[in-house]
This record gives sequence, structure tokens and C-alpha cells, in this order.
Amino acid sequence: AAVAMLGAQSALAGASCSVATTGVNFGAYDISLVTPNDSTGDVTVTCTYVPPGGATGVNFQASLSPGVSGSYSPRQMAFGPGRLNYNLFRDAARTSIWGNGLSGTGIATASFTVGPGVGNGTRSALFPVYGRVPAMQAVAMGGYSDTIVVTVTF
Repeated sequence: AAVAMLGAQSALAGASCSVATTGVNFGAYDISLVTPNDSTGDVTVTCTYVPPGGATGVNFQASLSPGVSGSYSPRQMAFGPGRLNYNLFRDAARTSIWGNGLSGTGIATASFTVGPGVGNGTRSALFPVYGRVPAMQAVAMGGYSDTIVVTVTF
């Protein structure tokens, strides 16, 4: 079972930013286990100074789409008509669902400065994505997956 995450690139005055992701791969799901199946991925936002001019402040927020289920609670991976419930969280305790900031979901935010003389002119923010598949779901064997769109707003 795996969740792929997609990112993109954007430009700001004085900075060029990109988004990279590492998907959450849950591996094999065993329907007989009584403990949840946890895994992690990440979202990385990298901004690079673009001359001319001075230092540029970059403020952004990252949200995640609901995926194939169209809902944040629960998200679902699909294999044909079969569905496997799971979710993505902002915290290691897996209590804060990472979504779009509405309906009880949260978003990730960060800010930093890029510019001449600020490191090498490039700064990054790494956001871990904590995934969980609840235990004891009666599902057919198969390759379950979902695609999540990462939206970063500057």
C-alpha cells in the first residue's frame, strides 16, 4: 500500500521555490494484526534567492488534498472497487489530520529569508508526513494506492 504525493514549482519576487515529496509507503498490510500500520514521508519546500535585490522573506503554507475518497476522515486507498482506510497527519502522535485547514484539519506553515549573504542563498523547510492505516480492516489482497496533491501557497 502506498500514497504518492505530487509537488510543483513557483516563483516569487527575489526567490524561486520548489516542492519535493517522498511518498508514504505502508508496505504489506496484514488484516490480522491488531496494531495500526504506520509509516512516514515528507514534504520539502526549497527557495533560492534570485538577484537582483536584497533579502526576500518567504512565508508559505502547505496543504494536502483528500485523495480518492474526497474526504479527510478517512482518506482511502483504492484497489479496483476495494478501499483501505488510512490518514495523513502533521504530528508523530497522529492526532492532527493534515488537510486544507478546514473541517478540523490542519496545514503546515513556515517562513524564512533568502538573499545574498544568507547561507548559500537557498533555504529549505522539511515537513514530515505521518501516515497510519488502522488495524483489522477486512479488505481483499491487492495493490492499494492513493495520490495526494500537495499545494503550497506563498
